[in-house]
Amino acid sequence: MIPVLVLAGPTASGKTGLAVELAKATGAEVVSADSRQVYRGLDVGTAKPSAEIRAEVVHHLIDFLDPRDSYNAGSFARDAAVVIRKLNASGKTPLICGGTGFYIEALLNPMFEEPVLERARQEEIRTELKRIADEQGSAALHEKLAEVDPQSAKRLHPNDFQRVSRALEMYYLTGRAMSELLEAPRPCSSYRPFQVLLDPPRELLEKNIAVRSQRMLDGGWIEEVERLLAEGLPEDAPGLQSLGYVEVVAHIRGELTRDETLEAIKRKTRQYAKRQRTWFNRSPIQLRLTGVSFILDEILDMWHSHLDQHPL
Repeated sequence: MIPVLVLAGPTASGKTGLAVELAKATGAEVVSADSRQVYRGLDVGTAKPSAEIRAEVVHHLIDFLDPRDSYNAGSFARDAAVVIRKLNASGKTPLICGGTGFYIEALLNPMFEEPVLERARQEEIRTELKRIADEQGSAALHEKLAEVDPQSAKRLHPNDFQRVSRALEMYYLTGRAMSELLEAPRPCSSYRPFQVLLDPPRELLEKNIAVRSQRMLDGGWIEEVERLLAEGLPEDAPGLQSLGYVEVVAHIRGELTRDETLEAIKRKTRQYAKRQRTWFNRSPIQLRLTGVSFILDEILDMWHSHLDQHPL
């Protein structure tokens, strides 16, 4: 099994800065587990690491996908596995860094072996499912799911468009029910993770969210979205469904003032950070950092002990 260093935490918890320090100290390369930084052109609103930071430390799985394309945890797990194998073969440390807990979980503890899917057919099905939901409501999709996968339909709420459509998509693409895939024996993990969680106090996190949201809005977020729309990116493109982008699009349409946009982004980000913390609290964490400052030597000592037990 491959030892991997994992740095997780909610948005605005300071992961990027610590990731750079860790990477420099360990000779690591960062494997981003951020579901939105994958998109080209979505830079300001996803707090993507700057070109200067990426010149200092190599980052993988950033800036490679068109915002019109969808991406999911299974795709991430496959893509990340390729990168990790290459890093391991070259003697480099894979540093998994992100706030998308489901992506990290899919990589480290996969629920089932995700089949390789035909991208064009996948997009066709997603477009059709979205059309049905828009025209008939999410309940119509749930009824279709009940016909082909009653166990999943019983488990999922009719309004949970994302998971209901995902279960239908899997069935239409593979002919197998999601419930069947979930009941199959889990594949063995290929990794020995050492997981570090940044978990600052709520008051500090909310302050960081407010400061970061203001900085991003002042730093060209609106202009970024205006440029993307002018280049022909549809408002309903998957990339523009990212946190905060919906609100910025609403501002550009004249539906929200700048102040209302900022407040909506801060509120949505706080809600998202709360969900992230709930997710990470369920994860096996070797080191939880709750203070304002982070002790790099402590992380390195524990990581080296982990390597002694699970050498490369």
